[in-house]
Amino acid sequence: MDSLRLFINGFLIGIANIIPGMSGGTLALVLGIYERLISALRRIGLSTVKKLLGGATLRKNALEDAKAELRRIDFGFLSLLGIGAIAAVLLTSKLIVYLLNHHHDATYGFFSGLILISILIPMRMLKAFGWKELLVLLIAVALILSLSIGTTEKQLDRVAYKSGIETTTGSEVSERGTALPTSWELVLFFGSGALAISAMILPGISGSFLMLALGVYFPLLTAINTMLESIPELLNGILEASFLGSLLIISFTTVGCLFGLLAFTRLLNYLLERYRNLTIAFLIGLMVGSLYGLWPFREFTLIDGERIDTAHILPHFDMNLLITLAAFLVGCGVIYLFTRLEN
Repeated sequence: MDSLRLFINGFLIGIANIIPGMSGGTLALVLGIYERLISALRRIGLSTVKKLLGGATLRKNALEDAKAELRRIDFGFLSLLGIGAIAAVLLTSKLIVYLLNHHHDATYGFFSGLILISILIPMRMLKAFGWKELLVLLIAVALILSLSIGTTEKQLDRVAYKSGIETTTGSEVSERGTALPTSWELVLFFGSGALAISAMILPGISGSFLMLALGVYFPLLTAINTMLESIPELLNGILEASFLGSLLIISFTTVGCLFGLLAFTRLLNYLLERYRNLTIAFLIGLMVGSLYGLWPFREFTLIDGERIDTAHILPHFDMNLLITLAAFLVGCGVIYLFTRLEN
């Protein structure tokens, strides 16, 4: 029964982490497992890796050391939470991509509401707000805006659409999704994974919004769906480039998450202890800047029945605007209720 409870807790934390604006750390607090989770994560270090690799040699002493290390880091607890969280990601990622494909504006409106109200959470953590905090906040906003504005059309078409769709750039037609990700894209997924996993364990800070701000959130969900959909073909001996590309994206993000657990969490803790206000101000700036990338209303073109966004536009007063506003208010309400629950 305790194992089932931990699995369900992990599933709920996974859902919170996949929804931009909701913090898995906050939900862990609500579920009463935050202190145990942080304590277990902080015990993981290079010594853990060495002992587990030593256990792979199957020598008796090495195996005993590996088992003792697993008990020390509370591996049973972490594994059940992790399995639950991974199950949540696999089950909900397809739903989010579907909503983005078929209800684009309302979905972005909902996410915008989540992020906007979520900004109030780290703002309450600030003990003071002076010119230094303002400068750091503006730097973070400028960083995210430069990433959003400087994103190429190839990167934009990869957001939330299935691999293998043909898209047009001007008069040229190029095949999207079959090409492997570039080295820069893989570095971005690695860094995003490291940063996001660090943020996910902080109450009030959403790791998925950081992925949104860095432009990797929807491509990662698409990669997960593409890999899952390619499994039947793989079992039949058919290996497609889209599967390899998706596998690379997921692998680099996963390795980034592991690196974040080993290194970034310690760095983040150091920054919060020494430069708490400036660190929180930087995170707030990331959240503010990400709102530009979440603007729901876009010019777009349909290619093979799929929508490809091209530029931001002002909305027309129609039913779509009303539905998007309603979704935005629902997003605001979800975070408001979530913060009340946290309190």
